[in-house]
Amino acid sequence: MFKKEKIPEGIRILTWSTSVRWFGWGLGEAFVPIFLLSFSENFSETGLLASIYNITFFLSIPFAGYLADNIKIRSMILAGLIIYIFIGLGYFLAGATGAIIFIVIARGLNGIAYSLDQVGRESYFIRHYPEDKISKIFGKFDVITNFWWIIAVIIGLLLVKFAFLPIHWLLFFITPTSIISFLIVLRLKEGERNHNKGILFLKVYSNLFRDIKNFSTGLKFILVLTFITGILSSVIYFFIPVFAYLNGDGLVNSTILALVYAMPILFGKILGKIADEKRENIYFISFSFVVLILVSLMFTKNYFLLLIIMFLSSAIFELISLTNKGMIARFADRTHLGEIDGSLNGVSAVGAVVGPLLFGFLLDSISQPNAYLFIVSISAVALLVSFWGTKKCFQVR
Repeated sequence: MFKKEKIPEGIRILTWSTSVRWFGWGLGEAFVPIFLLSFSENFSETGLLASIYNITFFLSIPFAGYLADNIKIRSMILAGLIIYIFIGLGYFLAGATGAIIFIVIARGLNGIAYSLDQVGRESYFIRHYPEDKISKIFGKFDVITNFWWIIAVIIGLLLVKFAFLPIHWLLFFITPTSIISFLIVLRLKEGERNHNKGILFLKVYSNLFRDIKNFSTGLKFILVLTFITGILSSVIYFFIPVFAYLNGDGLVNSTILALVYAMPILFGKILGKIADEKRENIYFISFSFVVLILVSLMFTKNYFLLLIIMFLSSAIFELISLTNKGMIARFADRTHLGEIDGSLNGVSAVGAVVGPLLFGFLLDSISQPNAYLFIVSISAVALLVSFWGTKKCFQVR
């Protein structure tokens, strides 16, 4: 899918290594919301288990950003892949023993490993590809990696439906595919890093909010929308399959919702091209559709409408994500891309922590329609912010 003469070798290596790892994840990942629900007594507990990953991801992000600017990306990603080996074992032991502690360990390690993987990979892409085509190359990456994730989900669905394979056995395959991915990344080559002097390791956490304070108005605008997007996307992706399962749609049909959520990413090349062309104008249009989608969830439990909603919401969030990457490449200081990308991912993780915790608490405290109404109000705030930001924060460049 990549043309050799145009795509750097390192980007191709990272794309294929990620494809292998995501294939292993795809076999069981779509079942994770239902898997976590089976260890919970209420929505609040389910939301807490879901948020553990995002909590450790957020706590690891400043460190990952620091590493991306000071050591080789190859070392970062290899370290993350070693951790993934134990994540697969943790999920397997949770299902085999019924002990929730293994879920907590696996979710916690997952946040650490993914921070190393994502910040390292994205920093490498941004440094080694032209800034005016960043969204497009990320779109190509998303198409390839998510294609293999989707293939794996379909295989996982067949194994559950016809071979009655337990979910924890599917999640075990994270371990062997992470080992294979590790061997692929060993081929990655890069030059020596120009270290950013004067920043001590122990200061990276205290510097996080100071760095954000010093961001340009445009970058702060992106961070606000990223935080809200983290809330909204986590609620939609995690709770809609759970509701479908509880409403009697069955394990397989509920998991298909997660599969459909991944489908729009196969159009990442097209979405990336749109993001590069429309830039900041994407935000207002996208959040207008998000408001409509969330309002519709208040009034329907129809399975086929839920399929449409999952597809459309995923397409919108992917478009926003690609737009963010392109805007950062154009407006950020390229000598501190690791820190800036880390801040963006960290803020997104905070939103993903708040989303399940808040929505789970609201579901246990008030009715489901009222819980959705509260989330709709958050999306309306994003719509207003995007309307203001696209006019005030960016200049043509």
